[in-house]
Amino acid sequence: MIPSTLTPADAQHLMARACLGAEAPLLHSLQGKSAQAAIQELLSLAVDTPANSPTFSSWGSWESMLHNGEMGQARDRLNQEKMTLKQWWMQHLLTTASPLAERMVMFWHNHFTTSINKVNQPNLILQQHQLLRQHALGNFKTLLHAIAHDPAMLIYLDGGMNYKEQPNENFARELLELFTLGAGHYRESDIKAIAKAFTGWTVDRNNNRFVFEAQHHDASGATFLGQTVNDGDQALDVILAHPRTAEYIAEKCWNAFINTDQADPAEISRWATNFRASGYEIKALLESVLLSDAFWATQNRDKLSKSPLDLIVGLFRSQSLPQVPTVELVKWSEKLGQNLFVPPSPKGWAGGAAWITPQSLLDRYSLLSKLAHSLPHATLTALLDPAYQLK
Repeated sequence: MIPSTLTPADAQHLMARACLGAEAPLLHSLQGKSAQAAIQELLSLAVDTPANSPTFSSWGSWESMLHNGEMGQARDRLNQEKMTLKQWWMQHLLTTASPLAERMVMFWHNHFTTSINKVNQPNLILQQHQLLRQHALGNFKTLLHAIAHDPAMLIYLDGGMNYKEQPNENFARELLELFTLGAGHYRESDIKAIAKAFTGWTVDRNNNRFVFEAQHHDASGATFLGQTVNDGDQALDVILAHPRTAEYIAEKCWNAFINTDQADPAEISRWATNFRASGYEIKALLESVLLSDAFWATQNRDKLSKSPLDLIVGLFRSQSLPQVPTVELVKWSEKLGQNLFVPPSPKGWAGGAAWITPQSLLDRYSLLSKLAHSLPHATLTALLDPAYQLK
């Protein structure tokens, strides 16, 4: 049941699930408010852009180093720039004044997955990351169109090598299976049609931008989900008009905010209906999720295992801990199984029970003991309780 006024336990649950941890000032401000008022307050916090965005080497710089035979120097610089980007995001996760928005940046990062180890241009990954932040609480339709034009995404899923002379179906397949409809809701012919619609979409690496090469585009039209489309944007609009797209995103929210069990079909239908009626406004979907009986149900409160980022960031945001260099926190997150900007596959991190293995539990306890040694004994004992991994 949705609480009429938030108890300390209710506020902590909301913060843990939606806001990167129970940060004391915000946690206290939410207590005693209605769930509706608390959630509106969180959604009203402006998305904050991280300060001091890093700058990275251009594609021309990499080409020059490789042309001059400076392979070792290029590799070392690339590795350092990757770490710089990871530290930059970790620092923002720890300090953001808009934790719900940053939670959704994490959500979309794991939905529209892109690996820096394949793209190998930190500047393009940063560009995509800022795109996800810009639209994190915005409009999913706008975000979907933007991500389809995103240079890092086109490189990661080989969309930049999709020509009418030799179609590449990688982006088309993941667009349908992982980003919008989900497996089982399209045919192999739909993948081919989508690939055809996106031919000619590629990347100008020197200027970090999307370009359309008409000479490589197949303009003969393709039949997709019973409709004829002539280009990628038309195909995206057909996908967005399909009821299954809203349902699929709603199911992803169920797994992220409720539990990783089978979602309640009636709840998913209600969320999806509201989502589509709003014109795919992400805030409208989050309101449906966070103001649902499922979100507040007692039986669902211990059903999500903390990801490494949830564990590390939540610990620092909720406890008074000595400062630790961000490079160390980035390395700990990687050790625990979540390497920033390097998802294991286009499917992203599996999450849920996959985070908890005998080895990962030992590593988690080691981290908690190392970071929390200065805390009172009772607090440390509570953090080491296995139940802490699930709240």
